[in-house]
Amino acid sequence: MPDKLTEEEIKELQDSLFPLIGVQFDILRLPRQALIEFEPSQVGTIVGALMDACIPQLPEIIKDNKALEKVGLSKHEGILGDREGYPDYHHSSGKRIELKLLYVDPVGIEMKKPPTPREPSARLTQKVTVRNVDPALDALLVIAYQLQAHKEDENIISPTIPQRSQKLTHLCS
Repeated sequence: MPDKLTEEEIKELQDSLFPLIGVQFDILRLPRQALIEFEPSQVGTIVGALMDACIPQLPEIIKDNKALEKVGLSKHEGILGDREGYPDYHHSSGKRIELKLLYVDPVGIEMKKPPTPREPSARLTQKVTVRNVDPALDALLVIAYQLQAHKEDENIISPTIPQRSQKLTHLCS
């Protein structure tokens, strides 16, 4: 058994996850006017919980995108047994995927400015330790998301995975 994911395995995972690029999570529709009262970190909390739960369910949520049926993600039971268990997802290939979301500042959308400069982050938490990670099975999926005008109504804003935002890499080498 290899001691880490091979480049070929990573490429296969990337290919299977490619349909996530461009997906708009229109299950969350925020009025543009309401966002004026939100800071990015507040939206991040809402969007993070939503995306974590919805990504494995996207083929059922977005029925007109058949490519999502091939993504192959399901919620992992978590080896730690708690709400924030590690890893987040099980992939149909047998690999385990940890999701980290990265907020991208929206363009042309007014929001409340935080009192201090924001530091972009998609940090690993205490649940990801050498003891929990299996380098031969585990990969890190970093998905950037951005608040964008809804495809049907510019006054509604929804989190969207912008083009060229997906990067898949292994957790340990």
